[in-house]
Amino acid sequence: MTQYTLVRHSAYAVGGNGDFESAVEVCELTPRQDYSVRAAGGLVFATREAAQGAATAENFPDGPAQATPNAPGYFSGIRIGGAEIYVPRPGPAPVPQNI
Repeated sequence: MTQYTLVRHSAYAVGGNGDFESAVEVCELTPRQDYSVRAAGGLVFATREAAQGAATAENFPDGPAQATPNAPGYFSGIRIGGAEIYVPRPGPAPVPQNI
């Protein structure tokens, strides 16, 4: 069963684009990586669609009119495939949005 999580956006992590410093993107997990994600405080999703909806909700917490992504959580020192795991702010899970 394939699972997904949210990690720091590669446009910042690899490309150095400062507009994406606080942005997240979907990352596919290999078997058993879900344990590392959960240990870091990250989210695990059963489908890519659910993960993408959560990424949009996290990147644009103030709605679709927001110009630059600004996920309000933080990035763990634990990495998946070289990308820092995203840890959402405390509270309810993000509500997936289709923008």
